Amino acid sequence: MKATILQSNFAKGLNQVSRVVASRTTLPVLGNILIVAKKGKITFSATDLEVGITTHVAGKVEEDGEITIPARLLLDFISNNTDETIELVLVDTKIHLKSEHYEANISGISAEEFPTIPNPPEDVFCSLKRSDFVDAIKKVAIAPANDETRPVLAGIYFHFNGKVLTMAATDSYRLAEKKVNLESSIPEKKLIVPSRTMTEVLRLLSALENIEEIALSSTENQVFFQIGETHLVSRVIEGAFPNYSQIIPSGYKVLAKEDYREFLAALKMTSLFAKDAANNIKIKTTDQNLIISSAHAQSGDATSKVSAEVSGNDMEIAFNARYLLDALQAVSSKAVTLKLNDSSSAAVLEFDQDKNYLYIIMPLKIEG
Repeated sequence: MKATILQSNFAKGLNQVSRVVASRTTLPVLGNILIVAKKGKITFSATDLEVGITTHVAGKVEEDGEITIPARLLLDFISNNTDETIELVLVDTKIHLKSEHYEANISGISAEEFPTIPNPPEDVFCSLKRSDFVDAIKKVAIAPANDETRPVLAGIYFHFNGKVLTMAATDSYRLAEKKVNLESSIPEKKLIVPSRTMTEVLRLLSALENIEEIALSSTENQVFFQIGETHLVSRVIEGAFPNYSQIIPSGYKVLAKEDYREFLAALKMTSLFAKDAANNIKIKTTDQNLIISSAHAQSGDATSKVSAEVSGNDMEIAFNARYLLDALQAVSSKAVTLKLNDSSSAAVLEFDQDKNYLYIIMPLKIEG
């Protein structure tokens, strides 16, 4: 290998793949980044065997070659290099890096030991607008379970059907669902993608702001996200996602519509005193207000009042404050409607500026 690359391109390529480098592994090569120089391109790849990312950047290649280099050391050297271009020369399993002011030799591991990261299938089953996909991920990724006791709950559910993609996630205490309109109709397909994978997809989309469209493809047990010159591959979670339609209430006894900003501010203030394990807050509906309260034996108590258009009888219900805040902070809206039945039944949050987003939250038991 003999190649020259802009420092900015080098750093960009490394940053895009480095997050999936395995941090704890019995296979040393998984702590490395694969570098391939071929046909005027430099390709960077990394994987932890669950998720793999490959990206291509432009470079001047005089001799083809490939090698894996320890990710952290390489990233630190390139990130701190202030020169415009960097030359790479491979000698056996050691890479020589040279720029105007800096020079280093880094020992690597043969590329033959690096796991194969599959390329996306040519058959792309869906293309999504970047802005729509980013919005959907942010609104749904708040709800998956943090542990893998039930693997299907640790992922985000994708249901492609006709011209609609439904994304959903639940940890059994709350559920977030977002519908995305597609430009063309596609055959029905269901996938459950690990939530960690979607975190990485969102990170890539945030870094690659100039990319307007994302292509999705899949095999029997893998899903691929093609974002410009970068592609991410991940395993899919086996199993069936819960049939959550049965927990969506068919009607409501109490509706409370309030200003989004006022409701968010009141929840933030009141939750300062919700210091128990469940972040318990109470919401009481009256004719024209929501009364939000919390109390803690050591820190004290707080009450907030929010003006609201309330229909139905007065009632009191308790929630985990963090679950409410997660939903409100994922959305920008003018008004939010809290739909209730009783203190022990699922409640629904709906937002006037996104009719395709649904958030369901289970209440807490009211003590005393």
